[in-house]
Parts: sequence; structure tokens; C-alpha cells
Amino acid sequence: MALNRGIGNFRKRYPDFVFSPREKEQNNPADLFTTFLTAYEQYSSGEKLYVMIDEYDNFANNLLSRDIQLFKTITSAGGFLKDFYATVKDGTKDCIAKTFITGVSSVSLDSLTTGFNISLNITSEKDFNDYAGFTESELRVLVPNLVDTDRIGICTDELISCMKPVYDGYCFSQYAKQTVFNSSMCLYYLYKIQSAGKFLAPENCLDPASDHDGSKLQKIFQIAEIGLVDKILDSYLGSEKFYLKKLSENMDLNKTSRYNRDQLLSTLFYLGYLTIDADTPDDEGLILKIPNLYMSKLFAICTMDLRLKSKTAFTDSALDITSLLNLNDDITPFANSCTKFLSFILSNQVLPHMSEMALNLALYAKLESLTDDNFSVEMQKSLMVTCSREMFADLVITVNRGRSNECIYLIELKYITKTEASEKKSEAGLIRLRNKTLEQAGTYSSALNFIGRQVKAYAMIFAGPECIFCQQYRRH
Repeated sequence: MALNRGIGNFRKRYPDFVFSPREKEQNNPADLFTTFLTAYEQYSSGEKLYVMIDEYDNFANNLLSRDIQLFKTITSAGGFLKDFYATVKDGTKDCIAKTFITGVSSVSLDSLTTGFNISLNITSEKDFNDYAGFTESELRVLVPNLVDTDRIGICTDELISCMKPVYDGYCFSQYAKQTVFNSSMCLYYLYKIQSAGKFLAPENCLDPASDHDGSKLQKIFQIAEIGLVDKILDSYLGSEKFYLKKLSENMDLNKTSRYNRDQLLSTLFYLGYLTIDADTPDDEGLILKIPNLYMSKLFAICTMDLRLKSKTAFTDSALDITSLLNLNDDITPFANSCTKFLSFILSNQVLPHMSEMALNLALYAKLESLTDDNFSVEMQKSLMVTCSREMFADLVITVNRGRSNECIYLIELKYITKTEASEKKSEAGLIRLRNKTLEQAGTYSSALNFIGRQVKAYAMIFAGPECIFCQQYRRH
């Protein structure tokens, strides 16, 4: 269909071009394009074509995330996709001057190499880094043209500051000077707030074409070597980055049934789940990281589904949320049950080690499983705090949403090891941590999101799985 449409547009621009393909050819992309090139060669008097293909592998990547066997079929020898690009290659001998293809992931590209082995991958060249998204300076020009900021009640710089942690962070060359925003996400978000006429949290306005539920990411994980995904998730939970000697040059799924570490990380990079960390240059390789909050949450969803919710130890353990449901100020029973829950899943190796990210995710996952009409929870909730950049609260629990007795429990979490908690010299540090955590909880409770709503803010500090401090923030 896309090829027919492209040829149709060409014929409109050149009405004297004669092209009458047979019906059989119209249903075969390679045959149709071969016939078109033959007709063009007779028509052109030696002038050559420039072939431009946008998002050439979009449907192939969607297949990869749903049906890996079908993906292999269409990209293997005799598959229509490989045959088509072999036709494009043949056309360069006579009437195609250049072919420019965008939207290429090496997963599809490498699976087509024998059919189109004349291509040059420029994805990671510094000069093209800014082509793949919006820079901040470009957004400063774009936002006032798309959004009535006076009507929304937020200036351009404040709006970009809110968008940055969710949509920014992409870097495609280790030599690039700046990161770029996901352009599709930005345009969708700006459209939504202009239509609504008010500010909306960026993480609640995500392009429908994106991977909201982590299903595509999980499909990619399914083609990894045994045990590799656990190592990737452990690195995520430890807030670690990923070292790679270089991006893999061999990712042909028709030649391998399982991706090794380099192939998997390279795939995650090409599909946007990871990006280059230009702030941590490495002359001997690449440092990859999760680019932004949105992608981090996709890793969180996968961690919950693969590491937490599927384990009996996780489902059999319990949290006592009675004090929350009763709208009590004293939530000690809840804190104590958190200790029992975390100790149980650690002893059963649901989580092999604890970290602040693992702590946050484990409690969120368990609370999320308890969600009903009276109780809901959000993790890393975006908050707008006056005279401050956008902030993110660890856990925001809403009880009796929309009712007269609605109450929001805002919980700021901190994690230290048991060793750090037991050292005598750390006592002063613990006091500072308590005060800092309480102060953060208090700041979050004053967010514009909570104006006119009942909010109870708490600081909770864990040493290993044990909650050693739980206190409500009270204004003086």
C-alpha cells in the first residue's frame, strides 16, 4: 500500500510518466518496484532517482514485539521484505542515485544484510544526533506557537522544565553536545494541554503509539540468553548503567535464536529503551543508561511482572493498610507490615538485594495489587511545587478518591544498608537523613497538585528490609 501510494504521488508530479503494472505485480512489492524502475529508466533520459523511505521497519518492529517467528519469515531469504530491498539494491546499478532510510533499527537492518548490504548506518554519528528529536532551544520556539501559555498559566521555560525528566535524555552519539526530547511525545503532550486549556502532568499524557505497558520490552527480553534479563533488571534496580564495548554489528535474528548481552543492549538502544550517557564518556566503549522517567517506568513494569508478581512469595505476603483506610495519623502498623513483607521477599530471593529503587518498586507493586475503588497508589508521581522545578514523590496513596473524606498519604522513602545504620559514627548522619526526608515530604505536600485536598506526608527510612523511622511531617 505504501509503495503504491508513493508511486501514485510520483505520477501526479510527472503526469507524462507512463506506468501500467499488471494486477499480479501490484500485490508484490519487489515486482512492483522492479516494473516501476524499468518504466522510469525508459522515461528519464539518464536522470537518476532519490529514494526516501520513512520508518521502514516500523511494522517489522511491531511484529518483533508480537510474533518473532513471523518477523523471521518476512526478513529471511525469500521473505518479501528482503526481496524488496534486494530490488532497491539492484536499482542502484542503473537509475537510483541515493537511498535514504529513516526509522532503522539494526534488528531489521541486520536481518536484511544479504539483500541490502550497501547501506551505511549513520545513527551514531555526531552530526545527526539532533535530527532525531527536539533540542531545548527548538522547544522554546515551538511551544509558544503551539500552546497559549498565558491561558495554561505556565511559562514556556517552566513547561519545558516539566517535560524534561519525562521526554528528554536521548543521545545517539558519545560525542554529541546535548540530549534531545522525544519529538512524538512532545507534540502529543503540547496538543493535549492546549486542547484541555490547563496544565497536565507530562507522564499522564503519553503518545498512544508508545509502549505504555512494557509489552514490547518484555517481548525483546524473551529473545535474550537465559539469565541475561535478570542481570539487566538487577542493574536497573541498583540504578547502574551499562557498559558496552561497541554497538553490536550482528543482530540478525535469522542466524541466532538468543541475543547475547551486546546484542540485547544494542537492541534496547536502537529501540529507544536505552541511550548513550554522554556525561560519562568512555574512550574505549559506550556507557548506556535509561534516558528518562518514562522509560524507567517501563523497566519498572517489566520488573514487577517478571521478578515480583509472578512469584508465590510475593503474592502470599501481606501489607497491613488498615491504618491508611481508617485515615489514621499513626501508620506504625503499616510501617511494621512493610518490614515483614520486605524481609519475606528478600529471604525468598524474590529480590536478590535491596536498593532504594528496589524498595520503592516492591512497596508500590504490593500496594498496587491492593487497588480498588477506595484505594489507589502512584509511584514517582509528578508534582508541581511553587518556585521549584518539577519534583517526584516516591509513593502517593489516595484513599476514598473523589469523596468528601478523601485523604492522600504522601510517603518519601529512603534506604540505607544495615551496616550504615549500625555504625556509631553514622548517628549524626541518620539524624540529618531523617530531617532531610521529613523536609522533602513537607515540600511535596505543598505541591499545587494538592491544593484544597487533605494530605498527610510521611518520611520512612529503611535499613535493609527494616523500617527504622516512620514519622509524619507537621507544619510548625
